[in-house]
Amino acid sequence: MTNKEKLEKYLQPFLLDEDNNGKTIMLSGAWGAGKTHFWREEIEREQKKVLKDNKEVDKYTKEEYEQGLHSQLKDKACVYVSLYGKDSLDTLKKEIYIKASSEKELLSKEVSTFGFDALSSIKDSDLKVGQLVKAGVSLYNKHKSDKGIERLKDGGLLCLDDFERKSKQIDLNDLFGFISQLAIEMNCKIVIILNDDVFTGKEAEVFRNVKEKTVNKFLYFEPTIEELFESIFENKKYRVLKDCKENILNAIKETEELNARIYMQVLDNCLEWVKVKRNLDKSIVRVLVLGTFNFVLNHMVLDYQKIIVNSSFSTLKYSVINFYSNHFERYDSFTLNLEDGDSFIDKVNMISVNDFIKKLQKIIYLSRVGNEMYLTDNEQKEHLTWITDNEQKLKALWKYGYKLYYVANVEEKTYNKIAQFIKSGILIDV
Repeated sequence: MTNKEKLEKYLQPFLLDEDNNGKTIMLSGAWGAGKTHFWREEIEREQKKVLKDNKEVDKYTKEEYEQGLHSQLKDKACVYVSLYGKDSLDTLKKEIYIKASSEKELLSKEVSTFGFDALSSIKDSDLKVGQLVKAGVSLYNKHKSDKGIERLKDGGLLCLDDFERKSKQIDLNDLFGFISQLAIEMNCKIVIILNDDVFTGKEAEVFRNVKEKTVNKFLYFEPTIEELFESIFENKKYRVLKDCKENILNAIKETEELNARIYMQVLDNCLEWVKVKRNLDKSIVRVLVLGTFNFVLNHMVLDYQKIIVNSSFSTLKYSVINFYSNHFERYDSFTLNLEDGDSFIDKVNMISVNDFIKKLQKIIYLSRVGNEMYLTDNEQKEHLTWITDNEQKLKALWKYGYKLYYVANVEEKTYNKIAQFIKSGILIDV
């Protein structure tokens, strides 16, 4: 059983058990691993069915119902709130209560059923349009909040996502205090979703100290690349890609990246290519997938280059990085007397990215007409500083340009069309 399957099997009954009311659960994992997608598509969807109407759910056994696990859960709130951009606990509290009141009710319905009767108590002297609207909104929000509190109490479920993206104006200690108080007073369950190692400095210390006092259950989301891909590919809009599904997955596996958002972008790019260009064979898939990853992660689009093999040395030189001097003129040469391009790539794959950086660091002289001209101390310092400043981009060049070397999978004309599509986001059949 996979990590994702285990979590789903454990969480569904855990969150419906009223003995767990008042508890706070933390679901953590690597950035981009698909935690939000897992929660909203796999967990929340089923929870809403049960909390809204027990009769709608047929996946739970008769014995489970007889044990009373779901007896108090009818018409309870299942709320999802992102902390992204929230700058006060008051704002957060209002959003939680209003969302908990009902997922589908509209303002017009609320005002028609209670608002105008309530407004009748306002004095005539106060009935200016602006004041009337303000009073109406205030009463509406109060009504929604009161209803939200009732639906959250004794068995409701609240998910707080993007925990690490809260505004700096919200003190982390205060936030945990608010969560703890809410869970206890409302007797509800709260799920916190966040990335690993998200806080630094003083906040990291507060996080370590306070989370142990606030969180009752720690769960870790760790899907494989294949699991994450399969969960996203389930979207019916990707069915048209079923014939090239395996090729897309294999190309993603080459990147060794676990990132739900990029997987979606990759699939969307493939989908658009199919709709416009029709042809999406294995070679095009690899260029499209790896090129998309390289652009999203590193803001880099490689230029089309082939490996040059000769009797002296073999080279692969990209112009995507503008080297600040010709001190790097031999950065692209790795060995002598290779038979072909495949041998070059085989040799490249025997060298790590750190070896590549070290190779650049060792280039501290120029060759001019057979004479060696060593760099001055200042020039050497400048050389090493440049490498440090551009290290991430150089590592990306190594991984995607050399180790994975995908640019020559297709003809140059086709590659340039793909590269331009990835860079501009526009694909036109011309």
